Amino acid sequence: MTTPARFVAFCDGSALVNPGGPGGTGLVVLDRSRQALRFGGTRWVVDGPYAVTNNRMELRAVLEALDGLPAGEQVEVISDSRYVVDALGKWIQGWRRKGWRTAAGEPVSNRDLIEAIDARAREFKVRYSWVRGHAGHAVNEVVDQLAQSAARGVTGPDEAAVRAALRAESFLGAEGPALVPRPSAPP
Repeated sequence: MTTPARFVAFCDGSALVNPGGPGGTGLVVLDRSRQALRFGGTRWVVDGPYAVTNNRMELRAVLEALDGLPAGEQVEVISDSRYVVDALGKWIQGWRRKGWRTAAGEPVSNRDLIEAIDARAREFKVRYSWVRGHAGHAVNEVVDQLAQSAARGVTGPDEAAVRAALRAESFLGAEGPALVPRPSAPP
């Protein structure tokens, strides 16, 4: 991807007890071409047959961020999770070749979510980027707060806080995009 992606998706996840939850996801998705913004978080108390874990919430945040985006577009997914960035951007090719086994021969953890993200990501031109967590990156701090708030079942950062964070990291000018409400779809 040489030009800036149309969509920039900041994602984070949190599990208050790891494993066991509850957990939450946080996301901020900016559509640069239409000047639209969507953000929010989802609380997860159960995750089907799997324990709620931090890594599952990190992956779920990516899946939620990709939901609803139009096929064929460029998307940059930004996460403070090396696990997410490396799993989706590097390790997945080797896991497929090895029959979904790790280098140690163990089954790949969270395969269901990794495969779901991969299937959805194939509709786009996706680049996964890492940002250091808890290091003052304003948008990453906001998605962390969204994920933590969702996990706790309390209200997270509002539109003004999201816009301020995007402005602080030069993703928005003074006017900023229109807000696109994020439909809530808890598990």
